Amino acid sequence: MKRMICVCLLSTLLVVACKKKEQPVAELGKSVSETAKMASCGREIVTDKPVKAGETGIILPVGTKLCITTDNLEVRVELPNGYAFLSKEMSMTERALPVFATYACYCSVLNNACQVFYAEGLGFGCLQSSCTGACTGKFTYKGYSVDRVINLADKTSFFSLAEIQEEIRNITKDVSPLEAYGKFSLLGVSFFFVQDEKIFLEKATCDCEGTQACKLKVVNLPSRSGEETAKKIYFCEGGCNGCELTIN
Repeated sequence: MKRMICVCLLSTLLVVACKKKEQPVAELGKSVSETAKMASCGREIVTDKPVKAGETGIILPVGTKLCITTDNLEVRVELPNGYAFLSKEMSMTERALPVFATYACYCSVLNNACQVFYAEGLGFGCLQSSCTGACTGKFTYKGYSVDRVINLADKTSFFSLAEIQEEIRNITKDVSPLEAYGKFSLLGVSFFFVQDEKIFLEKATCDCEGTQACKLKVVNLPSRSGEETAKKIYFCEGGCNGCELTIN
C-alpha cells in the first residue's frame, strides 16, 4: 500500500514538473519571435510631410509608416488610410494593391549589393554601398512593380485621372444607350454612369447623417467621335462618414 502511494505521488510530481517546464519554453519562443520581428526594423518613421521615394517619382503622403531594415537593404512602406499603390503590371480591376510595398535598390552587377538611405527632408534613395555598377531603386509588391500612389479618399481627383476615366469607358462600353443610369465600382470606389440626367437627378441623393457635408459631384468623360452627348459619372463626396450616392 505504501509503495502504491509513493508511486502515485512520484507520478504527480513528474506531471507537475513537466508542466512547469513547458511554460517557460512557450514564453521563450514567443519572446524570441517578437525580438526577431523587432530586429527586422532598424529605424521606424511616421512621416509628417510628403516624402519623395528616390528616382521612382513616387511621393508618399503624410502619415506613411517607414521601416528601414537593420541591414539597410529595404524600406518597408505602409500607406495611411485612404491611399493605395497602383501597378501597371496588373489588370485595372486588380491594380489596387494593399497599402504595403517594399522599396529596395538593385545593382547592375550580379551579386553586388546596394543599400538604401533615408534623410529628413530629402526622402530616401540608393547608396552605392558594395555595388561596383549602378544602383537603381524601385517599389515592389509580391513581384509586381509599383508605379504610383493614388488617393482613394479624394474622389474628385481619383475620377479625374486619365487612366481611371479610360477604364470607366471600358467597363461601361456595353451599357445600352437606353439605360438611364447604372451603378459601378472601380478599385473599390463607387460611382454612377449617367446617360439621362433628368431621370437620374430626380432620384439621386447625397445624405450623410442629415448634414450638408455630403455633396453630389459630376465628372465629364472626354468625348469620343460619334458620340452625340458627353458621358458623365456622378458620385457623392464630403467630410462625413458614409457619404455615398443613393437612389430613392
